[in-house]
Amino acid sequence: MEKIQWKLENIYKSPDDEKLINDIEKYSEKLEEINTFCRERLNPSAEPAEVISEYTGIVNEALLYNKISAYLNFVLSVDSGNKQAAKLFDRVCAISASSASSEGLFGEYLKEIDLDTLEKNEVITEHFNFLKTEKAKAFHSLGAKGEALAARLKTTGSKAWEKLWESLTSGLTCDVEGKNVPLAETRSMAYNADGNLRKKAYEAELKAYEKIAEEGTACLNAIKGEVINETDLRGYSSALEKSAFDAGIDLDILKAMFKAVDDNIDGLNKFYRIKADYLGKEKLPFYDLFAPVGKSELKFTFEEASEFVKETYSGFSEKMGKFAEKVLESRWVDPFPHKGKVGGAYCEYIKDIEESRIMMNFSGNFEDIITLSHEMGHGYQNETMRGETPINSDYPMTLAETASTFCENLAFARGEKILKGSELLTVKESRLSGELQSIIDIYSRFLFEDSFFEERKKGSLSLDETCELMIKAQKKAYAGGLDENILHPYMWLCKPHYYDSDFNYYNYPYAFGDLFARSLFAMYEDMGEEFIPLYDIILSSAGRLSVEDVGKLAGIDFKDEKFWEKGIKSILKDIDELEGLIKEEVQ
Repeated sequence: MEKIQWKLENIYKSPDDEKLINDIEKYSEKLEEINTFCRERLNPSAEPAEVISEYTGIVNEALLYNKISAYLNFVLSVDSGNKQAAKLFDRVCAISASSASSEGLFGEYLKEIDLDTLEKNEVITEHFNFLKTEKAKAFHSLGAKGEALAARLKTTGSKAWEKLWESLTSGLTCDVEGKNVPLAETRSMAYNADGNLRKKAYEAELKAYEKIAEEGTACLNAIKGEVINETDLRGYSSALEKSAFDAGIDLDILKAMFKAVDDNIDGLNKFYRIKADYLGKEKLPFYDLFAPVGKSELKFTFEEASEFVKETYSGFSEKMGKFAEKVLESRWVDPFPHKGKVGGAYCEYIKDIEESRIMMNFSGNFEDIITLSHEMGHGYQNETMRGETPINSDYPMTLAETASTFCENLAFARGEKILKGSELLTVKESRLSGELQSIIDIYSRFLFEDSFFEERKKGSLSLDETCELMIKAQKKAYAGGLDENILHPYMWLCKPHYYDSDFNYYNYPYAFGDLFARSLFAMYEDMGEEFIPLYDIILSSAGRLSVEDVGKLAGIDFKDEKFWEKGIKSILKDIDELEGLIKEEVQ
């Protein structure tokens, strides 16, 4: 397999780069400038508009130094044992925590300001959504000293536990047919056409988790315990309420979405019953969730996958096509799994140089094409924000997952258009498999995390109790779609999102993004090229407008359960179409 690595040297040459060390010092100085400003300028005698504008400007400057943590994260993602990068990452986290008290002071200052009556200037107008959000956040502030203490404790608390989990899982190997196989590669075998190999890989994965399960349980208990204490002190009713606030939505939106999912749970799980029947099984075991359907096994080199995505993007717009070319030609992607590389995939933006980087674990399946299209969709949204300030280039997860999922839809639509027969069946099934992961499996993860938080309030959970909660959540979400005797009790151990104390309930934005993207894709099919400029406006506005206001650009009310129902109904229609294709295949 050709060795392809992403280009990082235009950010920093290495963790020992003198430029990196100097930038860390400059970052520290910039945060101290914020601290000094908040100590000296936040007083009643100063002109509010002038104070707010000046503070916003300094924050924009400080945010450009996010390239430091981004770079170190890139290094650790592909070389988890890099001690120099890990040491610097700890230092940067500590520096970042040094401005927490100032953020608290500024929030307290905003609480006394009526932003709606404030004399507007260009800076305030441009960052009005940010300022409203900061003011609302201030009512959950711990105060200057409390914020500073919380930030500092986190570096030796939840962040330390998170790094332990990363260390445990990134170095984990599985015994598959007598070979030591990296965890990410083992998990990718779930897509293999060989049913025996899928089963062996699943069993090997569970066996491997047993080696680190007790330590993983300790990590999860510590992190969620810290979150419970912090959200309680901040005056939130729950970690879920804080999560919704951070995602830019309220609980009414979340309830409307999951109500629509719950009301259609049986229809959505029809997909898994169809798949079980196709594979000749009464019920689908967990290890067959991603079993390929169709007589044609689609395999791709990374070059073929890249070309597919480039042509897909070009088919939507010239701008997106040129962006895809730039990503691939400039080596912004690190594609292949190897020992020491973390699992999963992500895209991260470096505002200072206006570039993104994409990490994935490519194994040659059609799903990897979708992953590449998904992550590049994040990158394209970043590209639309070139003219935005650093503050307005940051946007909530709910809107971030819309762009990526929309690009998945583009890739699937192209696959369904150019493929026929068994290959078409394969792609159709793959599309639904991915979407139901975003809805059904994520619903199970949501239910697990919600129940874990509730039980954690009573005390630490044992390993067995943690696994039992995951099984219970999977049974409810998959509602008879899977074999209840063959589920995945360790799903909580393999997903990194559970271990980031800043992103609790991380997963539901994927369901939000999937169903929002479905709606936008339907608009694209109706409007054709006229939709393209609207799409760019929606993406570029994600940090400047509220989530609800972004929805209004597309004529959508996220609190209306009927909106979510509409997206689900289109998925149910695709499930029926899949059933028809399978009948044609087996005849």
